[in-house]
Amino acid sequence: MTDVTHAVTQSALEAFTREYLNDLGAAIRENGSRWEVRLPSHVNVDFSDRHEFEIALDGESRDEKEESGYVLTPESEFTQQLLDEAAAMATVGQLALTDSMTDGDYRDPPWIVESDVEVEDAVFSPYYDRTAICVFVRIDVETVSEYQTQFLEAVTIDVESKDQLPGVTEILVEEFFSPKSGWRDDIPVGSDQSGVTVAPEELADAIVTGQEAAVGGIQEEIDEIRQSASRAADSEFEEYRQLQEQRINDHQTEIDSLSNRLQKLSSDVDGADSQQQRVEALEKRQELKAEKEDLEEELEELLQEKEQGYAQKRQEIYRRHSIEVNTKPTAFTLVTYERGEIEFTVADNGRTAVMRAPYAIGAGVTDEVHCENCNTQLSAENPISLVAGRLGCQSCQ
Repeated sequence: MTDVTHAVTQSALEAFTREYLNDLGAAIRENGSRWEVRLPSHVNVDFSDRHEFEIALDGESRDEKEESGYVLTPESEFTQQLLDEAAAMATVGQLALTDSMTDGDYRDPPWIVESDVEVEDAVFSPYYDRTAICVFVRIDVETVSEYQTQFLEAVTIDVESKDQLPGVTEILVEEFFSPKSGWRDDIPVGSDQSGVTVAPEELADAIVTGQEAAVGGIQEEIDEIRQSASRAADSEFEEYRQLQEQRINDHQTEIDSLSNRLQKLSSDVDGADSQQQRVEALEKRQELKAEKEDLEEELEELLQEKEQGYAQKRQEIYRRHSIEVNTKPTAFTLVTYERGEIEFTVADNGRTAVMRAPYAIGAGVTDEVHCENCNTQLSAENPISLVAGRLGCQSCQ
């Protein structure tokens, strides 16, 4: 997972809720671990029957049913209602992400971060705009043992290239969707109301890519749930195996007991003092013989099942404990972001040099960059170097 698309983290949930309430035109004022929310008088929502209420954030010790407000946690009933309503509305917001919003805080590429040089200055020159979509994806993971685990992921996908843009997501979550003090009375800085046109097919493909990326972002958590479900299946199968082993032993013991009783009854038939005793002994022997045959038939089935490793039951148990992952996009924000070229002024031991690279606001360096001296691709493993004012890389200097 990235730092901004965490599963079941309070930060992603708060960011989503903030954006959704903003889309409704709500005013939100932060007061410690509580939000004071005021909805416009014309807005009616299913998750609240009041237009002014408080939302307690994660870690707040209070009763969810307290009349003064609601609890915003991944497990709360209020969160479930809010996500359901947001999914039904599926609103689409718009933002323009420009260089002026970064305050010169650019993302250094790994081949600079891992080098010995220092960035003295960076200047970005925008050439054109690209469109991306930030999607909040609700992920439900269901198993018999876990029942249902919910996640909320924020991912941003370039509509044209389908590349994931975690840096853009970070800026959106931290700068636009995060709670801030004071009432929100206007549109956040950077909102774009000019209208971005995207072909429906491109948008649909980008959303699907976002859903897949969201699942990939919590793959570690999904794997943990799968392992937990597998352990539950292992435990259930082991209990079944032991039960069957006990049944086999019980059948064998009962069959041995019936064999002894039948042998005794045979002696009783031969030594009967009267015809009545003989008939009763024969009837009892026939009854026990039928019971023994039934047990032997069941034992044969049990032994055959054991020989096959209880394959059918194993398959049934593990199929029942398999996990099902469902995704549902709950909110969308179309984002235009600037692409162009960045010029890094780097320094080492009092010498400076200039390095240029293709760059996008929020995304960082977008393409491969090669050493100016030897044309080797730069990377964290092959960072740039500056020797006697001459730019090179670890491979050639």
